Amino acid sequence: LDEIQAAVLDVKLKYLDEDTEKRREVARYYVENIKNPAIILPQVPDWQAHVFHLFPIRCTRRDELQQYLAENGVQTVIHYPIPPHKQECYKEWNDQSYPITEQIHNEELSLPISPTISKAQSEKIIKLLNEF
Repeated sequence: LDEIQAAVLDVKLKYLDEDTEKRREVARYYVENIKNPAIILPQVPDWQAHVFHLFPIRCTRRDELQQYLAENGVQTVIHYPIPPHKQECYKEWNDQSYPITEQIHNEELSLPISPTISKAQSEKIIKLLNEF
Protein backbone atom coordinates (compact mmCIF):
# COMPACT_ATOMS: atom_id res chain seq x y z
CA LEU A 1 0.00 0.00 0.00
CA ASP A 2 1.62 3.23 -1.11
CA GLU A 3 0.93 6.70 0.36
CA ILE A 4 -1.63 7.70 -2.29
CA GLN A 5 -3.62 4.49 -1.85
CA ALA A 6 -3.45 4.95 1.92
CA ALA A 7 -4.78 8.51 1.64
CA VAL A 8 -7.68 7.40 -0.56
CA LEU A 9 -8.46 4.51 1.77
CA ASP A 10 -8.36 6.83 4.78
CA VAL A 11 -11.11 8.94 3.19
CA LYS A 12 -13.14 5.95 1.98
CA LEU A 13 -13.08 4.22 5.39
CA LYS A 14 -15.14 7.09 6.81
CA TYR A 15 -17.99 6.03 4.50
CA LEU A 16 -17.64 2.27 4.90
CA ASP A 17 -20.71 1.71 7.09
CA GLU A 18 -22.87 3.96 4.91
CA ASP A 19 -21.66 2.25 1.71
CA THR A 20 -22.26 -1.20 3.22
CA GLU A 21 -25.82 -0.24 4.13
CA LYS A 22 -26.45 1.02 0.59
CA ARG A 23 -25.21 -2.32 -0.79
CA ARG A 24 -27.56 -4.15 1.57
CA GLU A 25 -30.45 -2.03 0.32
CA VAL A 26 -29.65 -2.92 -3.31
CA ALA A 27 -29.27 -6.61 -2.40
CA ARG A 28 -32.57 -6.63 -0.52
CA TYR A 29 -34.27 -4.91 -3.49
CA TYR A 30 -32.89 -7.60 -5.81
CA VAL A 31 -34.02 -10.44 -3.53
CA GLU A 32 -37.49 -8.98 -3.06
CA ASN A 33 -38.10 -8.23 -6.75
CA ILE A 34 -36.31 -10.81 -8.90
CA LYS A 35 -39.08 -13.32 -9.53
CA ASN A 36 -37.72 -15.39 -12.43
CA PRO A 37 -37.86 -19.09 -11.43
CA ALA A 38 -34.81 -19.77 -13.63
CA ILE A 39 -32.68 -17.62 -11.33
CA ILE A 40 -31.44 -18.84 -7.96
CA LEU A 41 -30.92 -15.98 -5.54
CA PRO A 42 -28.62 -15.93 -2.53
CA GLN A 43 -30.18 -17.03 0.74
CA VAL A 44 -29.71 -14.30 3.34
CA PRO A 45 -30.55 -15.48 6.87
CA ASP A 46 -28.95 -12.41 8.51
CA TRP A 47 -28.87 -9.20 6.48
CA GLN A 48 -26.60 -7.44 8.97
CA ALA A 49 -23.95 -10.16 8.70
CA HIS A 50 -23.42 -9.63 4.97
CA VAL A 51 -21.65 -6.71 3.23
CA PHE A 52 -22.59 -7.74 -0.33
CA HIS A 53 -19.30 -6.90 -2.00
CA LEU A 54 -20.69 -9.25 -4.69
CA PHE A 55 -24.21 -10.30 -5.56
CA PRO A 56 -23.93 -13.79 -7.08
CA ILE A 57 -26.94 -15.45 -8.64
CA ARG A 58 -27.17 -18.84 -10.30
CA CYS A 59 -28.80 -19.80 -13.57
CA THR A 60 -28.48 -23.01 -15.60
CA ARG A 61 -28.44 -20.81 -18.72
CA ARG A 62 -25.80 -18.49 -17.29
CA ASP A 63 -23.89 -17.76 -20.49
CA GLU A 64 -27.10 -16.98 -22.37
CA LEU A 65 -28.27 -14.77 -19.48
CA GLN A 66 -24.94 -12.96 -19.37
CA GLN A 67 -25.07 -12.28 -23.11
CA TYR A 68 -28.70 -11.08 -22.88
CA LEU A 69 -27.82 -8.69 -20.06
CA ALA A 70 -24.75 -7.39 -21.94
CA GLU A 71 -26.85 -6.78 -25.05
CA ASN A 72 -29.13 -4.70 -22.84
CA GLY A 73 -26.35 -2.64 -21.27
CA VAL A 74 -25.85 -4.56 -18.03
CA GLN A 75 -22.31 -5.68 -17.25
CA THR A 76 -21.95 -8.86 -15.21
CA VAL A 77 -18.96 -10.91 -14.10
CA ILE A 78 -18.33 -14.59 -13.57
CA HIS A 79 -16.31 -14.27 -10.37
CA TYR A 80 -15.62 -17.95 -9.90
CA PRO A 81 -15.04 -19.44 -13.36
CA ILE A 82 -12.82 -22.31 -12.19
CA PRO A 83 -13.78 -24.64 -9.34
CA PRO A 84 -11.09 -24.76 -6.64
CA HIS A 85 -10.27 -28.42 -7.27
CA LYS A 86 -9.57 -27.62 -10.94
CA GLN A 87 -7.13 -24.78 -10.24
CA GLU A 88 -3.41 -25.16 -10.77
CA CYS A 89 -2.61 -24.74 -7.07
CA TYR A 90 -4.66 -27.89 -6.38
CA LYS A 91 -3.34 -29.87 -9.33
CA GLU A 92 -3.29 -33.08 -7.29
CA TRP A 93 -7.11 -32.80 -7.23
CA ASN A 94 -7.59 -31.74 -10.89
CA ASP A 95 -8.75 -35.21 -11.94
CA GLN A 96 -11.32 -35.40 -9.13
CA SER A 97 -15.00 -34.71 -9.65
CA TYR A 98 -17.11 -32.65 -7.27
CA PRO A 99 -20.44 -32.35 -9.12
CA ILE A 100 -22.08 -29.77 -6.86
CA THR A 101 -19.04 -27.50 -6.91
CA GLU A 102 -18.77 -27.84 -10.67
CA GLN A 103 -22.48 -27.10 -11.10
CA ILE A 104 -22.20 -23.93 -9.01
CA HIS A 105 -19.20 -22.79 -11.04
CA ASN A 106 -21.10 -23.34 -14.27
CA GLU A 107 -24.10 -21.34 -13.04
CA GLU A 108 -22.67 -18.44 -10.99
CA LEU A 109 -23.06 -14.89 -12.35
CA SER A 110 -22.47 -11.73 -10.33
CA LEU A 111 -24.89 -8.86 -10.82
CA PRO A 112 -23.86 -5.21 -10.53
CA ILE A 113 -23.92 -4.01 -6.94
CA SER A 114 -22.35 -0.94 -5.43
CA PRO A 115 -23.23 1.90 -3.12
CA THR A 116 -23.60 4.15 -6.18
CA ILE A 117 -26.06 2.06 -8.18
CA SER A 118 -29.25 4.04 -8.77
CA LYS A 119 -32.81 2.90 -8.22
CA ALA A 120 -33.39 3.20 -11.98
CA GLN A 121 -30.39 0.96 -12.70
CA SER A 122 -31.59 -1.63 -10.18
CA GLU A 123 -35.08 -1.53 -11.65
CA LYS A 124 -33.70 -2.04 -15.17
CA ILE A 125 -31.64 -5.05 -14.05
CA ILE A 126 -34.62 -6.59 -12.25
CA LYS A 127 -36.92 -6.01 -15.24
CA LEU A 128 -34.42 -7.66 -17.59
CA LEU A 129 -33.93 -10.62 -15.26
CA ASN A 130 -37.66 -11.13 -14.83
CA GLU A 131 -38.19 -10.99 -18.60
CA PHE A 132 -35.37 -13.47 -19.36
